[in-house]
Amino acid sequence: MVVGPPNADTASLNENQEAFFRYKNNYDTFASQNSTRKKVIYAGANNGILHAFDADTGIEMWGFVPPLIASKLPTMINSGFNKTSGGGTVPIFGVDGSPVVHDVFIKGLKPDGTPETEPSWHTLLFVPYGRGGSGFSVLDVTNPIVEPTICLLYTSPSPRDVE
Repeated sequence: MVVGPPNADTASLNENQEAFFRYKNNYDTFASQNSTRKKVIYAGANNGILHAFDADTGIEMWGFVPPLIASKLPTMINSGFNKTSGGGTVPIFGVDGSPVVHDVFIKGLKPDGTPETEPSWHTLLFVPYGRGGSGFSVLDVTNPIVEPTICLLYTSPSPRDVE
């Protein structure tokens, strides 16, 4: 998933379209203020990490390990693999769902980490765990240069855990 400057449409035919909502809530100002936002490639992996790479350089900017997945990381170590070098790793199902990004108009956090008193536009990245677990994380990636703000962590019990 590549995320760059906001570019959603604000032209609408009627008020029942998402584009009208963006127009009514000054999305064009948000897009203008973020027109030089760095392009970032977000990729989940079966090492349990959502990686954020600078799209121009390919250099990793940061990685995020969802708490649900973190507990599975020790199971990756296998000392039985490659005995000459002391072991190896077993791939796990980690963050292998397909991420989704969307600009949303919500009360979030300001850049200094304090809560907003009024809604504003934010770019949210929804990260499903796929076969890594029943759940997803939502990260605010409006400013990709800083660590993302965790907006939501959701896990649901597996069907076998529900009675």
